[in-house]
Amino acid sequence: MMPADDPLRVVASWLAEAREVLIFTGAGISTESGIPDFRGPNGVWRTRDPARYTIQNFVADPEVRRETWRNRLESPVDTAQPNAGHRAVVDLERAGLVRVVVTQNIDGLHQQAGSGDVIEIHGTTRRAGCLDCGLRLPMEVVLDRVREGDDDPHCEACGGLMKSATISFGQALIEADV
Repeated sequence: MMPADDPLRVVASWLAEAREVLIFTGAGISTESGIPDFRGPNGVWRTRDPARYTIQNFVADPEVRRETWRNRLESPVDTAQPNAGHRAVVDLERAGLVRVVVTQNIDGLHQQAGSGDVIEIHGTTRRAGCLDCGLRLPMEVVLDRVREGDDDPHCEACGGLMKSATISFGQALIEADV
């Protein structure tokens, strides 16, 4: 039996009284799915220097680009599955309490779980885009090129730099999402 001041019970009472709820998630919701967060004890920035991964460095340094694409190939994001947290958000949507989910996550797990309207303010790893002409492609198309030996893929339409459709340090958020 849970005590009356149990946090779960408190949150459940808030939800029971709410007409509508805004869900805003961060990396913590996806760690159970095997995707490391960025700043936690086992976070990505414990083993990599975040200052190296700015948009400016990506554009200026082919080695940073090659390293970024290698890291993307090794990422657990493509095999990760939604967890109970993602499914709970979907349940709240189906109950009519949630119209939109806002997430800092780039993994697409909310959509995979069945969430409808998801705003990914830091972009998505599921697509790649050209920094010059804006062409967007499924990430798998660009990763296939990397697997075939193109370790610094450029846009087939204009020759510009291809990049994961995620927001890097120093890169502006997508205006429509903020």
